[in-house]
Amino acid sequence: MKVWSKWAGVLVLSLGLTSVVPTAYATSPVGTAELTLTKIGGYDTQAGLDEAGAEIVTYDPDSQTVYLINGATRAIEMVDISTLQSGVADQTLTVEDEQKLSISAHSPADEPELFGDVTSVVIHPTLDLIAAAVPNGTKTDNGSVVFFTKTGEYLGHVTVGALPDMITVTPDGTKFLVANEGEPNDDYSIDPHGSVSIIEIMEADGVLDFEVTTAVFTDESIEIDDHVRYASLLMGFVAEPTHAQYAADFEPEYIVVSEDGMHAYVVLQESNAVAVLDLEEGSFTHVYGLGFKNYLLEGNTLDPSNKDDGIHMNHYPVLGTYMPDGMSLKTINGKTYLFTANEGDSRDYDGGMADEVRFGDVDLTDGNTVKLNADYYEGTTQAELDEWNVAELQAEDKLGRLHVMNAVSDAVYTDAAGETYYNGLFMYGARSFSIWDVEKLGTDEQLVFDSKDDFEQIVKQELPELFNSNHDENKFDNRSDDKGPEPEYVELGEVNGEQYAFVGLERQSALVVYNVTNPESPLFVSFVNMRDVEREGEGDLGPEGLRFIPAADSPTGTPLLLTGNEVSGTLAIFEVMVTAEQPKFDVQAVTDDAHYTVSDEQGAAVMTVNAGVSGWMTFAANVTAVLGHEGAETVVFMHSRDGEQVGLSAIRGDYDEASLEASAQFNVRAGDVVEVYIVDALSSNPEQQPIVLQ
Repeated sequence: MKVWSKWAGVLVLSLGLTSVVPTAYATSPVGTAELTLTKIGGYDTQAGLDEAGAEIVTYDPDSQTVYLINGATRAIEMVDISTLQSGVADQTLTVEDEQKLSISAHSPADEPELFGDVTSVVIHPTLDLIAAAVPNGTKTDNGSVVFFTKTGEYLGHVTVGALPDMITVTPDGTKFLVANEGEPNDDYSIDPHGSVSIIEIMEADGVLDFEVTTAVFTDESIEIDDHVRYASLLMGFVAEPTHAQYAADFEPEYIVVSEDGMHAYVVLQESNAVAVLDLEEGSFTHVYGLGFKNYLLEGNTLDPSNKDDGIHMNHYPVLGTYMPDGMSLKTINGKTYLFTANEGDSRDYDGGMADEVRFGDVDLTDGNTVKLNADYYEGTTQAELDEWNVAELQAEDKLGRLHVMNAVSDAVYTDAAGETYYNGLFMYGARSFSIWDVEKLGTDEQLVFDSKDDFEQIVKQELPELFNSNHDENKFDNRSDDKGPEPEYVELGEVNGEQYAFVGLERQSALVVYNVTNPESPLFVSFVNMRDVEREGEGDLGPEGLRFIPAADSPTGTPLLLTGNEVSGTLAIFEVMVTAEQPKFDVQAVTDDAHYTVSDEQGAAVMTVNAGVSGWMTFAANVTAVLGHEGAETVVFMHSRDGEQVGLSAIRGDYDEASLEASAQFNVRAGDVVEVYIVDALSSNPEQQPIVLQ
């Protein structure tokens, strides 16, 4: 990889290009196609359609066994994948009955409903130990973590908080962490606090012991910022919630752990927030709100209606509430990032208690219930908001069908008289994946990347006949009024030295792949459809959990991606291969035999100054798109003398539109070398290396 010196921060910008940079994300982004995902194996739990037969998946490299959650039978199924062969499509895997670990069968005799379900499983990295998160049959009662050996021997259980929904293990293997969601019962008469249980793992003379402590949110020393959504259906509007009220409202969904094992980051999905857990102290320190996505800004369009007779991606005065579900964490170039799948989730309970409403059903009679306030629409002025006719937006082919929130702290609230006031139209989820700088959580710079409207634009291009379809029905456009393709989970994996994000689209039943080697500027790679487009209810439907297996741990010697597909009840195994490399651009130096000699070195155009030549000279190159690249690019001329970089010129423009000539001038001597590259972008940050596109 080319290493760029600090000169990259001092750019000589050559202006006057004939190309025009297009509006970002105006159409479907062009995939780099650098990876190919091919389904080489599958397993069917036979649970049937929409019975939660295969949800969370994990992998033990020692035994080459996949462990998956079967919610239909309340069991963990162990799938041996050691016989998989590289390059062979659709190999069918089977599981014998003795490889199916019934959780409910191990409930204590005096508490037969103690093990009422199973929601998550994790493999210990070094011990012969697996752990499963197991809710109580009465979901508001405390749940359990149940332990087995890797071969299925039951070891015992410990008590954790209400509705344990996810379990993970710290990198050093000393602790299990459990996200206890603490959802209320159906009539909302009981609402347990959300929490995280920390299970210390101790081993003495081959005997394991476990000690449980639980981190809660009632401690008033926890810093909760102003952007955290408060939306209790039990308490109603509270101008300044107490920590106890927040604690009842918070519902931990997912946990990732820093690579040094010092901190855990916990998604509070319904609160649109991430909490920071200090693992040394065993307590929460901060809760950070993730803010809102303004669909009036460039690149943020959506189709909000399932009754608009087609695909209509437009800007609207809508605020996407990120509300992540599955997420990943990775330190890249010295910075730690969170990668989130921005699914969104509403609350809906018996007795009409719900925090969602179709915008078309909002009563506008008195003219005061909806007053769009620019304080919530970052990047949009009040004058721009005032131009929108709110009543016209209630049409079915506009925002009338869209589900919006009726409770968002003081932004959307209901007064004592029962009237709900909307300072903004808040939508569930952001139909995207995002990358967040953990050191900047709580600041205006926390969000470093969002895929904007990529997912809907990609599906519009790749599978328009099933755009925003539901996972169990092949019906066009029947999820646009809800959460669109519904990103559920993001998994990271390294292939051939590059870092990739694999995003599962739950409702669309598809995968989207991005190169995130530069987290500040990811590149869309490819779209993978998993459903049978001809036969409804067939294929791999509803990807709920993903797991990447690096080549070193894979039975095929190649990277694999596992998907647990909740709706179809299937496990799908994709082989991840690097596509024969094809450049995104072709860069050819313009010949000038009188002044320099042209050569090609590892794809770079190189111009070497002839003997007897010196002074100011112009160097030029023609740039032609091959695969192309979304948005603008930068052509870089690098001037070197005796192997040392002495000058740099960068020309920014869009080189996808036509073959263009770029040029630069340097004061040279005989033997000097000028190399030409085209890259995505240059940065003054030496930790952020550009991606070469040729």
